[in-house]
Amino acid sequence: MIYLGFPYGSNFGWGVLGKEIALAMARLAEVRVVAPAKIDQRLDDEFERFALGQLLIDLDKVNSPFSRRIIHAAIGRSLEPFVPGLPTPAAVGYAVFEEDHLSPGAIAQARQAYQRIATASGYCAEVLRRHGLTDISVLPHGVDTARFRPRDEPRSLLADRFLIFSGGKFELRKGQDIVLRAYKVLQDRHKDVMLVPSWHNVWPKTRDTMAASTLIRYFPPKNDDHHAWVRALLASHGIDLDRVIPIGPRNHRLLPDLYHSTDLGLFPNRAEGGNNMVLMEYLACGKPALASFNSGHKDILRRQNAVLIESHRPLEFRVNGELLATWSEPSLDETVEKLEWCYQNREQLKSLGSQAAVDMRALSWARLAEGLLGLAQV
Repeated sequence: MIYLGFPYGSNFGWGVLGKEIALAMARLAEVRVVAPAKIDQRLDDEFERFALGQLLIDLDKVNSPFSRRIIHAAIGRSLEPFVPGLPTPAAVGYAVFEEDHLSPGAIAQARQAYQRIATASGYCAEVLRRHGLTDISVLPHGVDTARFRPRDEPRSLLADRFLIFSGGKFELRKGQDIVLRAYKVLQDRHKDVMLVPSWHNVWPKTRDTMAASTLIRYFPPKNDDHHAWVRALLASHGIDLDRVIPIGPRNHRLLPDLYHSTDLGLFPNRAEGGNNMVLMEYLACGKPALASFNSGHKDILRRQNAVLIESHRPLEFRVNGELLATWSEPSLDETVEKLEWCYQNREQLKSLGSQAAVDMRALSWARLAEGLLGLAQV
């Protein structure tokens, strides 16, 4: 029996990750998902909800003899196990984080909590090794290519427009300020471009990191009207709202329709500890992307499957004066230049999108589940 201490859910990265690992691993071995107390986790899909419900087990049913069979989510720079109270050391901790300055306490805890560590990106692996941990494996995220796949039929709505998709929760790390500035240039040059921002963020703490941006004038929402706030933010920077389609929270099953309704994904992210699941889903649909070539993006991107933003400078990320990370700041000038190239070279974009779909088929959730299972049985 393998015990998984992971979150699960439909509308946040760790939740999708935990859900997909659990369902994929259950096809390979006997698996139980430890249900943490007092954490609300929901699945939109009724069939997934039923299947995962068959795997749940209460924490008090897992005792110390099973510690060698536990695979834990190690979330964030603290590297803490997601489910407190599980026996330690767990066989594997799966760590994903964006901060590259880790405390001695976090490293000491990782040594105590996990026999070995896997992570989604070479970026995280390098950070952990730099801090003295040695038994590190890189297992990139997966993508559901049965759901996220190319379509032959062209879209029927706004077929005469060039729609630029920007996805990911709104925060400094995700680079929506770069999107806004780069899109503004294209908007002023070409009358047929439109922006499709999918920026919903339920965590004010991360959303408000955008206050550190030097590219835009950030102000937080005054209420829960996400669309009104996005429109106000864009309008305050000269964006024509008649050419914007803001997207709110959307059922995960409906995301392929959203991706296929656009022409290009723009992902100038400053840091990804994982591989950016929204980007992976977009690419799996055979859609071309313009994306920063840094951190976790490097594990899935190459010049043959995307247009890369390759010029960066260091950016220090501080909270209350404490240096938490040195991220990569993508060049705004290069982003604008290559965004214009994408607009002008749509046929070449199609070949990039086709290759991206092929590349994403190699990154299945089953492959990740097999990798974690193999580490737990070493």
